[in-house]
Amino acid sequence: MRKIFALLAFVTAGFFQMTAQDIVTLKNGDTVMAKVLEIEAGNVRYRMYDEPDGVVYSVSMSEILSIKYESGRVETFQENGDGLFTPSGAAAAAMPVRTVPDVRPGMRYRDYNTMYRASDYVPAPGDKYIPALSGVASFFIPGLGQMICGEIGRGFAFLGMTVGLPVAATLFAVFSNGGYATVTACAAAGVLTFMAVDIWNIVDAVQVAKIKNMYTQDVRRAYAFDLNLSPSVICVPASSGVQASVGLTLALNF
Repeated sequence: MRKIFALLAFVTAGFFQMTAQDIVTLKNGDTVMAKVLEIEAGNVRYRMYDEPDGVVYSVSMSEILSIKYESGRVETFQENGDGLFTPSGAAAAAMPVRTVPDVRPGMRYRDYNTMYRASDYVPAPGDKYIPALSGVASFFIPGLGQMICGEIGRGFAFLGMTVGLPVAATLFAVFSNGGYATVTACAAAGVLTFMAVDIWNIVDAVQVAKIKNMYTQDVRRAYAFDLNLSPSVICVPASSGVQASVGLTLALNF
């Protein structure tokens, strides 16, 4: 029963993570489902939520009625004496946002994991790992979630700790020649150690999946490029007026 409830909890957490988004409400009544990137110099920069690698849009604070962040916090903007708009109730500094770290392809997890916070993760198309699935896998088999994400050594380390520490406590109780109190204390310590390491193992599996996805997203943004070929129509002046010229447009985005 405990495993079933835990599985449901992870699936629910994964669902809410997938549906988290920022809602930008404009004064003209329009609502934009977005991921706010930064707020500075009187402008709010964001990407469309369903296009995490798409165009970065910028809108003036004077056009925004409110922003409801995925955490549930609502922010409005007010004009100061200089005619500029600032977030209401915010500090003088701009809203903290995640800066893209200096990454390169082929980095190992231990080299870039400290550059990210798992809490900043936003799912994007093309993500290789599913955090909820990694957590569930490590719940049933300690370390399996890390192994699914390609961290084999890390997975075996958690498997060894989850199994080895309680076994060590049991062996100590057996060979210590202590009384009932000693055996009971060692058994309790073994159970508590197993539970603590198991919880740590599950949380770590989820974080590994999120951080590896964030790293991959940043590498794609920094190094990937798109080559698009599309038809175009250009109006050019002619002796008889304006003539339409049909052709192809080649666009390289990087």
